[in-house]
Amino acid sequence: MSYPADRLCLTQPQAPKGQISRLPSTLHSKRFQLWALGLFRTERHLAKRLKSNSFYPFTQELPNVFVLEYYLDTLWKGALLFVVCLFLISFSLVSQVREQKTWGFPAYGMGVGLWIMISSLPLRRLVLNHTLGTYHFSIQGHTVSQGPMHQVYVRLALSSDAYRKCFFQLVLCGHKLEPLVLVQLSQHYEQMEFLGRHIARKLNINYFDCLATSYRHVVRHWPLEAAISPGIGRRKTGVYRSAQWDQVDV
Repeated sequence: MSYPADRLCLTQPQAPKGQISRLPSTLHSKRFQLWALGLFRTERHLAKRLKSNSFYPFTQELPNVFVLEYYLDTLWKGALLFVVCLFLISFSLVSQVREQKTWGFPAYGMGVGLWIMISSLPLRRLVLNHTLGTYHFSIQGHTVSQGPMHQVYVRLALSSDAYRKCFFQLVLCGHKLEPLVLVQLSQHYEQMEFLGRHIARKLNINYFDCLATSYRHVVRHWPLEAAISPGIGRRKTGVYRSAQWDQVDV
C-alpha cells in the first residue's frame, strides 16, 4: 500500500522535461545542508527540505542520476574545539594546580580539534547512477567505494535512553560509506518511517526498518546471487491513521 506524499506536503512544482536548472550553483550551495538538521520538530524540518527538493539530500544531475556533495559536520565541530582551546591558552584562563600547569589539556584539545578539521576538509561526493545500476563514492576525487545499488540504503535507526524511551533517526548508509544522518532523534516512529520510505522511493534505493526482521522493509535492489528474501514479508495495509500526518504538515 502506498501513501501519498501530499499528506506531508512534500510535492513541488515540476520543471519542464529535460530541464535541469542551475545545477553547478545548486551543488555548491548544498554542500553544507546536512549540518542543519533542526533541533526541534525534526520531522517538520525534513519535510520542508523535501518540499523544496524532492530528491533531498541529493540533486538530480541527469534522469536517473543523483549527486550528493558534502562536507562532514565534524569540520565545524573540530574548528569549534580548536578555537575554544586556543582562547583558553591565549588569555591565560588556565591556572596552576600544585605547581602542575593545566595548559596541557587545552593544548591537547587544540591538537585534536586541528586533526578533526584536517580529516573533515576533503569534499565527499556520492553518485547514484541508476542507468548503470551502480553507486560511486569518492573523497576529494579519489574513489573510495563503488558497487551495485543494493549496497546503498536508507535505514531507520533505533536508540533508547536510561528511561527506555525510544528515539529514531533516518540514516543514509552503504558499503564503505560514512553514515549520514538525515533526521536527528525523534520519538515519532510512523512519521519517521513515512519520511524514510518517501526518500528511498524518490531515490529508488532500499529502505530498512529498525528491526532486522520486519515486514516494513522495502527492498528494490537485490544482490545478483540472492535467490530468496529471508525475513521480508508483505507489508500490512491500513496501519496508519491520516491524523498522524497532520502534525508534520508544512
